[in-house]
Amino acid sequence: MTSNQSPPSHFYTLDSIRGIAAIIVILNHWEFFYYTNDTWVHNGFDKTALPFYPYLSAIYNNGVAAVDMFFLLSGFIFFWLYAERIAKGKINFRKFIVFRISRLYPIHLVTLLSVAGLQWLMFKNTGHYFIILYNDSYHFILNLLFMQNWGFEKGASFNGPSWSASVEVFLYFIFFIICYLKLQNKKWLLFLLIPVGVFLQYYYTLIGKGMYSFFLGALVYYLYVWMLKENRIKKYLPALITFTVLLWVLMFAEYQLSYIRDIWMKQYPHIFHNSHPESALKVFDLGKNFVFRTFVSPSTILSLALWETNKGMLNKKWALLGNCSYAMYLIHFSLQIVFVLIADAFHINRLAFHSPISLLIFFLILLPLSIGAYNHFELPAQQKLRDRFGKTKSSDAGIAEVKVPT
Repeated sequence: MTSNQSPPSHFYTLDSIRGIAAIIVILNHWEFFYYTNDTWVHNGFDKTALPFYPYLSAIYNNGVAAVDMFFLLSGFIFFWLYAERIAKGKINFRKFIVFRISRLYPIHLVTLLSVAGLQWLMFKNTGHYFIILYNDSYHFILNLLFMQNWGFEKGASFNGPSWSASVEVFLYFIFFIICYLKLQNKKWLLFLLIPVGVFLQYYYTLIGKGMYSFFLGALVYYLYVWMLKENRIKKYLPALITFTVLLWVLMFAEYQLSYIRDIWMKQYPHIFHNSHPESALKVFDLGKNFVFRTFVSPSTILSLALWETNKGMLNKKWALLGNCSYAMYLIHFSLQIVFVLIADAFHINRLAFHSPISLLIFFLILLPLSIGAYNHFELPAQQKLRDRFGKTKSSDAGIAEVKVPT
């Protein structure tokens, strides 16, 4: 059966999701202002004191899961955009790396240098760093090479949130090798790499997390392709959207009511002959995370991709948050240090960061700063690097301009 539809030239719905995910992660990091002595230790601070907690509690308590969606989006987009072109020799390794590094590196370098300077000021003024402890020359070199989270590090360093970009660069090499060897269509290999990601989480947690979601995103992409080729979109999309909405409703209902958790806590001692509630809660949280990463996120991405394919490509305005999401993600930690330095310089009590007004001011600065950084720094720098090193042909323009979430 031949399909009447084809993928849009750009998935603006996925851009929007990437931007929303970035904001969720940034909100989740607001708790950095609550740590005693600016030390990354979960020392029992009152989470209900976080701004707008009654409305944002799900984000404050579970927002870190949004990072998994970044990798899922990357897997989907990379296999859509690059896989066949690499396999057919239309994109060589040099061009692929130039495309990706030109997108990631300029703002990474600027924020790395800014965090280095700001942490130096922080240490000079307070005698300690802000949250991230490893700000030495060794870790600076790792950051310069995008290797700060490849297993060579002692811990989080400099611009801590950039760990996801580091892991993504690591995944680039695996992805390119798979496509270069023309294995991108071997579903068994993609299925195999998912449990490999689970296994790696015990030794290299961040790389394992990235690998799991990245290759799960690849499988979501191939499911999308199958539905497209078989003309199954109109038939299955309503049911898929209903299923996705139901999953989200169940997740939020469980968060608010904890009915499944209560049943689990009662049955856990009988099933595992272990009466420790901490163990029961840890297993439950792992299960909840697994459900979100394996079912909720993939069904959401697939639903949006199919919906936009069926409806037709959306307006470019949908891409606004997605375009600046990488800048938001990398700039926000620097801005947090600036807020702390200003508060200390003017003898403002740190309790000021408990105020919703502080959070609103933070985003009123971060959003336009990130949009400006994308339009007036990232894009020009990206093009200059590609002109200098990539020898990009006009036929590659669509490839070069796609923004991959990190």
